[in-house]
Amino acid sequence: MKEAHLQVKRRFILMDLLKTVFGIDVSSRKSNVCIMVNGQKVNDYAISNDMVGFNQLLGDLKQVTKPQIIFEATGVYSRRLQAFLDMHELRYVMMNPLEAKRKTKDDLHQNKTDKLDALYLAKLQSEHPQRLAYVQSEEYQELMANNRIYEQASHDLITNRNRLHKAIQLTFPEIEHLMVNPIGKNYWSIVLRFPHPDIVLETKEADIIDFLKGLTGIGKKRANDIAQSLIRLAKVACPAVKKNSAHIRGLKMAINNILSAEEE
Repeated sequence: MKEAHLQVKRRFILMDLLKTVFGIDVSSRKSNVCIMVNGQKVNDYAISNDMVGFNQLLGDLKQVTKPQIIFEATGVYSRRLQAFLDMHELRYVMMNPLEAKRKTKDDLHQNKTDKLDALYLAKLQSEHPQRLAYVQSEEYQELMANNRIYEQASHDLITNRNRLHKAIQLTFPEIEHLMVNPIGKNYWSIVLRFPHPDIVLETKEADIIDFLKGLTGIGKKRANDIAQSLIRLAKVACPAVKKNSAHIRGLKMAINNILSAEEE
C-alpha cells in the first residue's frame, strides 16, 4: 500500500516536470478523464459531474504546475465543468464538437466510446496544441444568458401563436376577424372565454358586454360593438369540432401559455 502511494507521488512529480494534458469527455451524469504526460497515457478514470467529482479532478490538477485541460463544449453539460474551472482560475481548451471530430477523425474515432473520447482529446492537445478558451467576464456571461433567454422566449411566443392559429381554424376561425390586429392580451382573453361559437350563442349579450368591459382599455361603447361583432361571427361560424372537444382544452392551455409569456 505504501509502495503504491509512493508510485503515485513519483508519477505526479514527473507530471509536474513534463507536459501534462487532461482530456475530459463530458456527458450528462459523468465525465471521463484521461491524463497524458508527454504523449503517453498515465491514468484514466471517471468522475461524477458534481462537487465531489470536480474536487477529485482538482486534486490531480493541483499536482501539476501548468496542466493543460481540454474538453468539448457539450452545451449545458460542460457548463458546470467550465464554471468550476473558472472558479479556480484554471485555463482550458474548449473544443467545438464538430471541430474536435474533424481533427481526430483520421485514426482516432474508429471505436468511439466516452473513455476513448477523453483519450482522443488528450492526444490531440498533446500532439497539436489548441488555443486556450477566452475567459469571459461574469457580467458578459450574464448579459449573453439574458439575451439567449429573450431570444428563446420570443421564438416560443411566435411558435405558440402559429399553433394557436391552426387550432382556431378548427374551433372558431371567424373570431380572427373580431379585431383589426388579432394579438395582445385582450384578444387572447376573449378567445379564452369564447373559444367556440356555441359558447358565444349560449351566453347572454349583457354577460358578454360585462366581460368585455372588464378588459383593459375597453369602455361601454367599445364593449357593446365587440359583443355585436362576436355574436354576428358566431352565427355564421361552422367549426370543425364541438365545444367540448379536446381541441378546445388544448386551445385554452396554449392561450394561457401565451398570456403568461406576454406578462413576463
